[in-house]
Amino acid sequence: MNFSFWLGQKECSINLEERDKNVFRATVGDRSYEVSAEFITRDELLIKIDGKVYNVVVNSNLLSHSVYVNGRHFRVEKRSAFKILREEKGRLKRRDVKITMPGRVVQVMAQEGDEVETGQPVLVLEAMKMQNEIKAPQAGKICRLNFRAGDYVEAGAVLFSVE
Repeated sequence: MNFSFWLGQKECSINLEERDKNVFRATVGDRSYEVSAEFITRDELLIKIDGKVYNVVVNSNLLSHSVYVNGRHFRVEKRSAFKILREEKGRLKRRDVKITMPGRVVQVMAQEGDEVETGQPVLVLEAMKMQNEIKAPQAGKICRLNFRAGDYVEAGAVLFSVE
């Protein structure tokens, strides 16, 4: 059995092979350990690793496990592979900024190729006699800027893209 989990910002992987009842061969990277476990209560167990005994207490909630090993605390996050991949893709993904109502571009504050931060104003759009700053939805580079100051914009048009 292979297991992956996150300890802080580091992904950890472990392979467990059952040798006997409650006895396993645990492999982490290129090192292997002889491991046995005995539950004392539902949340507490004694783990023996290569002859050394550890008292382990595990408290869980929806987001993580708090693991206490001989009194030392570790927080293990619950993160599915789907969530990890979605987060990674989200960082690299291009985001189009569309307008929901027609208007006129009053001012452009960034150019194609400029680096922007999340929430940084990119252009000012006038719609229904009000001026609104249209901001970058994520940090990245302006990869497409479709309008200039003075241009009229139809509802649903892509104003700019950030990747």
